[in-house]
Amino acid sequence: MRSISCAAGIAGLAVAAGAAAHHSHASLDRNNPQTKAGVVAEYLWKVPHVYLIVDVPDENGEVVQYTVESMNPPSLARLGWSADTFRPGDPIILHGAHDRDPDRPYMGLDWAQSVDGPRMFADRRQLEAYLEETGAEPPSGSIVDAEVPPAETFPSGFWTRTVSPYREPPADMPLNDTGKALVAEFHESQNPLNECIYPGPPRMMMMPMAYNFRWEDDDTIIIDRDLWPQPRVVHMNADTAPQAEPSAWGYSTGRFEDDTLVIETTDFIDDRWGIQIGLHSSYQKHLVERYWLEENGMALKGEFTITDPGYLSEPMVIQHSWAKVADRPILQAECSMEAAWLYITAGYNEDEYEVPVTLPQQ
Repeated sequence: MRSISCAAGIAGLAVAAGAAAHHSHASLDRNNPQTKAGVVAEYLWKVPHVYLIVDVPDENGEVVQYTVESMNPPSLARLGWSADTFRPGDPIILHGAHDRDPDRPYMGLDWAQSVDGPRMFADRRQLEAYLEETGAEPPSGSIVDAEVPPAETFPSGFWTRTVSPYREPPADMPLNDTGKALVAEFHESQNPLNECIYPGPPRMMMMPMAYNFRWEDDDTIIIDRDLWPQPRVVHMNADTAPQAEPSAWGYSTGRFEDDTLVIETTDFIDDRWGIQIGLHSSYQKHLVERYWLEENGMALKGEFTITDPGYLSEPMVIQHSWAKVADRPILQAECSMEAAWLYITAGYNEDEYEVPVTLPQQ
């Protein structure tokens, strides 16, 4: 049985000369922050990332349309953003890293501000530093100062991952020949989320955003997460649990072993990236998850044991962890092919990529 810790950092994909062979952040020059003033043409509050399309006059008075990338909707919502923060026609000031190509109208966003609105940051640390420096009030709806009480029991509360995310398939997975061939052809543009397809567990449990664990009733635990199309259901009484058709999310039953929640999931279908980034899972997948509290209720630990002869040569164990965060409503936002295209390419054309890329249809 092979064990993998998600805490191990993995280097990102190499960036191609000229055009990124990675998603849009890779095209930005962090050493070239710029401030632009213009008018909002579009505000895309969508998944995977939020974008502002802004008409910016250049030094000759000609209008250049800039595409400005921010973060995902739940991350921004914690900083006070909403679907109504900006509207077409709003005058706006933007600050952020410019594209590596100085002639390309593409930027990442540090902050944006309309004429009569607060300065809206895309990064929590930058927001906190600004508030401390200026004494300004946090944006309405933000939870930067929210109290985070410990979890006294489990399941309960909201949690976000504390491990470094993988940017490519981990090197030490116990793959069979099918798995090795699949991973050898990996490219980030293959991410099923770019086509609004949500993989099942365990991959679904290792994503960013906030997870909420709660009792629905005496026989049912609900696991929900920002942006999921529906919550995950864990049946705690197998005798009374309803039957269901096989699916990417499978059929989950649970039990407690002392203070550890154990979830066993079967009845899967073939699932893209259903095990780990770049690694599919088959209908033969069998998953056992274990969850327990540590650090006086402020940390949640997890262990996933995956058996899948379709892609693995032996069972694989993945360790994961989450930190307690403030309670708030689960956030939903539309998944958009347009936003996915921008996220993958930073606006580059398909033939400008160093590696073959199949872009989602807009």
